[in-house]
Amino acid sequence: MALREITRSVITLVENASGCPVVVNEDRSLATLAISRIARGANKIHSISFNPSAVREPDYLICYQCGFILRLFGVPARVDLAGTTEGRQVVHRLLSAPDGPGKKLKLPAESIEALRDQLFEGLMTQLRSIPIGFRVDSWIMREYPELTQLQREMAMRQIKDNLAALSPDIKKIAPKKVYQSNLSMSAAFAEFWARHYADSSLSLPYKAAGYLKVGEELLAILDEVPHEPASDRDLVDAWSERLSLTGWYRWIPYDARQES
Repeated sequence: MALREITRSVITLVENASGCPVVVNEDRSLATLAISRIARGANKIHSISFNPSAVREPDYLICYQCGFILRLFGVPARVDLAGTTEGRQVVHRLLSAPDGPGKKLKLPAESIEALRDQLFEGLMTQLRSIPIGFRVDSWIMREYPELTQLQREMAMRQIKDNLAALSPDIKKIAPKKVYQSNLSMSAAFAEFWARHYADSSLSLPYKAAGYLKVGEELLAILDEVPHEPASDRDLVDAWSERLSLTGWYRWIPYDARQES
């Protein structure tokens, strides 16, 4: 696997900041483009995996994953976002309500539970990754212009993939609150890049569907919260409050020296 020199230098930054080595793996079984597993507990290695069948060059994706690790280790009081039982139960109640998707689709109990977990965990991933991801992308734009083209390709790909959630089939299976939160964050993602590339067509589908206004409000919060890693928690909390997701998650201590 041949990585660009700039990618190797970013990996070195992570290793120096965290005191843990970074291992990059190819994994054709990944359902997503790339993932990272941050060192913790008995595991003292940061693992970044990407799907070589899905990307031409993995350098941007690797640097993007490294950016999250650098922001985590950029503060002394490190925390992880963990979904709460309360949040999961709310999604279950919405699915199981007399007018909820689970009842309308006549899903058995085990299918409702599986759908609950899928929707809830996906929403928590969005809440954690999209606003902080903007910080990481801004850092890449500023510090590593060599990755500009790869960054653009991935942004366009993600915008295209996100549009699938606007389909009637997705709307049928997701409770209104979950659906609106998902699309509002996807609208913010599309509008972020629409502004960066001066291309309003990127967020036009969300405007037509009525979600762009909230997406713009989320971006306004992004502008108001300080950019330092120490403010990442405040940023996520502010997005959560705007989306009425407070109580759906909690912050738990991260400690690489102990089992979590």
